[in-house]
Amino acid sequence: MKHFQHWRIGLLVQQTSLQDHPRLHEQGVTLVELLAATIITGLVTSVIGFGVVTASQANKKTESIAARRHDLSRAFDFISNEIRMANRINHTNNVVASNSSTLANVVTDAGLDLADLGAYGTLVLYLEIPINSSIPQVCPADGPNAGSSPPQPANYDRVVYDVRASGQDWLPPNSIFRYGRIPELDGSINPCSDPISSDTLVDAIATANDESPPCLAPGVLVGAMGFQACVKGTQVDLLMRSNISDVEIHRLSSTATSRLGNMQTVPVLTGTRPSGTDTVDLSWTWSGQTALTTYGVQQVVVTNESQVYSGSNSSTSVALSGNSGEQHCYSVIATTGALMSPESNTVCLTK
Repeated sequence: MKHFQHWRIGLLVQQTSLQDHPRLHEQGVTLVELLAATIITGLVTSVIGFGVVTASQANKKTESIAARRHDLSRAFDFISNEIRMANRINHTNNVVASNSSTLANVVTDAGLDLADLGAYGTLVLYLEIPINSSIPQVCPADGPNAGSSPPQPANYDRVVYDVRASGQDWLPPNSIFRYGRIPELDGSINPCSDPISSDTLVDAIATANDESPPCLAPGVLVGAMGFQACVKGTQVDLLMRSNISDVEIHRLSSTATSRLGNMQTVPVLTGTRPSGTDTVDLSWTWSGQTALTTYGVQQVVVTNESQVYSGSNSSTSVALSGNSGEQHCYSVIATTGALMSPESNTVCLTK
């Protein structure tokens, strides 16, 4: 009987203990709950991972677009600076470009073989940039062409820009290429250095233009695709377009004017009126090139302006028209191809 009581008392104690700790029955996790937790965790991780990858790709694309804009701007500034340093743009002593096709004639007249440019595309600019550093008789031993005479021409650099399909390792569709000596870090040109052909300046240049730059006469529009120039003597309206991305075309346009080209010589005009006549004899001198050069003489009577002579001679005689006492004023301009000199001094006589 005592054993029975002890057993019953122990059972009651055990039941009381289990009732006081009900969670001891709930420590297990079912397989369904485990699978559900695993799936939810995987989905959350995937969403977070996709967001991180998407943000990273967007950031890289933004950085890439910014880099392309920077490259295009640097190339644009480089070309503009070379235009400012040039004393001839798209012309030589004998030939002036009237379009992209005749620009090839300018290049060959300058003494270049078109094969020197490599597999060139559409020619856009030909520049002659003076070399201001001293020209040695023999190139120094520590530089290019050591012990030899400098490559010709030694006193100026011939630079040619063209646009063509991008080559390997360059972004499509097109690139701007340059022929010429490579400037030093300070911008100077080493007369002993050799010109480099097919030097890629910038890639990812657009193929199609959605608009052409205005180029009114006497301007000459040259170029194609995303690289065009309107050349007006010593002034160039430059236009560049880049395919930075599949959906964006970046445009740059500006005007660059040659500083040296503005230093053209000015004709000097003289005029006399033989005694007892109503005629004025005009003659002029001009120190610029005379080949393929014509001269135009303008006459102004009161407020009426007209051209009284056009030709290659350096003198002409003009009848004094109009009423007695009226003043007749004359000036002359020299024109070579599309290039015009500044207007000469004015000579005035009274009828």
